[in-house]
Amino acid sequence: MFKRLNFVLIAFVTATLLFTSHNTASANDTIKVFVNTKEVVVDPKPTIKNGRTLVPLRFVSEYLGNVVKWDSKKKIVTIIYSIENTNYTVILPIGQKTATKTSSSYLNNHGPEDVEHIQLDVPSQIINGRTVVPLRFLGELLGIDVRWDYQNTDIYISSLGVNLIPSDFEKAVYNKELRKVRDFGKPTVHYEKFLALDADHFNSIDLDYLFARKPSVDLFGAPVAFRDGVNEIIISGPIKTNYLNMMIYKGKDLPILSYSNVTAESTATIKEGMTYDEVIKILGGPGVLSGKGTLREEYKWVSSVEKGEAYITFVKRDNSLYVTPSPYRSYTWEKIY
Repeated sequence: MFKRLNFVLIAFVTATLLFTSHNTASANDTIKVFVNTKEVVVDPKPTIKNGRTLVPLRFVSEYLGNVVKWDSKKKIVTIIYSIENTNYTVILPIGQKTATKTSSSYLNNHGPEDVEHIQLDVPSQIINGRTVVPLRFLGELLGIDVRWDYQNTDIYISSLGVNLIPSDFEKAVYNKELRKVRDFGKPTVHYEKFLALDADHFNSIDLDYLFARKPSVDLFGAPVAFRDGVNEIIISGPIKTNYLNMMIYKGKDLPILSYSNVTAESTATIKEGMTYDEVIKILGGPGVLSGKGTLREEYKWVSSVEKGEAYITFVKRDNSLYVTPSPYRSYTWEKIY
């Protein structure tokens, strides 16, 4: 049994709008399925019946990672899954519109109050020898986000917190230049994405589209970082339209510029109010952009003679950069161990 994060299902559209008003999909259309931005092969292909999309039961176990059991004599499907510290068991009789959901924690067994009866719009059924179940029901049941792309008649499923579909990309709500960035719309984190984010015209929707997920949050619910297990982008302060307090990049792909002039002693000579050009003369060359905001930028210098690196924060004023104190790293020397 493995744990799953509990993601809220976005009821994006109703089936009536999907299959009648918009008239963009029919039972004969070729429907593609994408899970966490990757196309998956569903066999047999999803079918539409009575205005609902049905997917094979095997899809639940292969791509959504849940335990599925089939009782061929009683014709009953059992789905077992976990969300955080709670186990769930769902009994789904074939041909019926009522499923029974039972929950229990790791510490306590379930009681009568933990049994829930769920109504389906379309019953689970057997088509061409395969057991199929309503996809929308599975989304609500498992806490995943299911969306339908009207334009391409495709299904998009996500457990990442943000579910983007191609027709979204046609909307003028994000920075179009981001489309050129490597891994656009994927949850990876790298230096190219950090550079692509415009600190002067910042919009939180850009983050959603670029990473296809929400950042991790602190105890108070404020966004703090994007991480992919290797690299991370740390956000300080609230995210506002056209304003970014500070965003720091920490990653293995951050370029390294090292100079013999970069030492603890030379870093100590840098004072508030110095220009970026003056700092370059002291440290022997330009630094690497490691942090940026609407009002500030941070640069990193690495020593080629000592085990250490310098971080200098500058304020942007009159099209120039000036050394400034900040609540972050400000003309500091850090040892490398």
